[in-house]
Amino acid sequence: MSDAYLAEIAEQPGILDRLAEVFDAAWGEALARVRADLESGRFDRVILTGMGGSLHGAYPGHLALSRALSIPVLLWESGELTQQALDTVTSRTLLIAISQSGESGEVRRLTEAETRPACAISITNGPENALAHWAEIAIATAAGPERTASTKTYTAGLAAVYLVVSHLTGKAQGAADNVRALSHTVTDLLARLPAEADAAARHLGHTAPLTVIGRGDSFASAAMAALLTEEAAKLPCEALTGGQFRHGPLELVRDGFRAIVYLGEGTARPLTEALVERIAALGGRVVAIGTHPGPASDAVLPIALPEIAPALLPVLEILPVQFLVIPLAIVRGFEPAAFLNAQKITTGE
Repeated sequence: MSDAYLAEIAEQPGILDRLAEVFDAAWGEALARVRADLESGRFDRVILTGMGGSLHGAYPGHLALSRALSIPVLLWESGELTQQALDTVTSRTLLIAISQSGESGEVRRLTEAETRPACAISITNGPENALAHWAEIAIATAAGPERTASTKTYTAGLAAVYLVVSHLTGKAQGAADNVRALSHTVTDLLARLPAEADAAARHLGHTAPLTVIGRGDSFASAAMAALLTEEAAKLPCEALTGGQFRHGPLELVRDGFRAIVYLGEGTARPLTEALVERIAALGGRVVAIGTHPGPASDAVLPIALPEIAPALLPVLEILPVQFLVIPLAIVRGFEPAAFLNAQKITTGE
């Protein structure tokens, strides 16, 4: 068992609470100026970018800004952005770059580009890194050093993106209070999740590859869950939206198929609930994660999440998988969340 991994999971409520406490005072005024620039037409596009969990954590912000703004909002993996489409970053771009370390090779390449965006907002663990030094507005989550697979840095990044987007879309009032309330909810949830994760591991088994499904904001959770499962438990895992799954991969479902499905919120939830029923009817097994997930059956194991501000639901959604990978790794013969082939900060490209 990795004591460091468990310790980093346990730090999450305190990190969220501290971020909520300082955010408005530290960055609210600067973000208000960016919002005014958005309204005045200074920017002709917004680009959000990151790698790995930082990219996945940007997805809810991408959706929220796309709904709120009249200009294009793009989400780019930093490697593909810098290697294939760097010309899309122009002198009229608002760039929001998320990186746990602020030092990954792809992000450094972005900071060395000849053309600067009109404004760059960085979200990193701390203020002393290449990306933070380059950005006009450098937001530091103060998540602290992370020695194992991403847990606290991911949830802190999600909360920071939520707060940035709230300020840029005129919804800042009460946003920090929502994050503060979230921290208390996380504390309560962490206490009961180890036992539920053990049950989920028994339900899914440890040999079959996993498919993780989510729609809307919950696709961020699906993508991060797949990344964490592969990184921490060394088990092959694929993340798909509900629509992507129905267009082809549904043919995989039969006895032995295993999935984690995020039920999510909003108008798409009935589609996701119907997909859970379809997988079960075809012989697969599902762990269904969400608020009010319904009763358990031989095929479906529910993990219930508390109700919170819908935009912050992805923070809760990833927590069960942070624990699920522990029994999966152990039964597969690995130390949970320990790196074998990679390193914490990926400096190469």
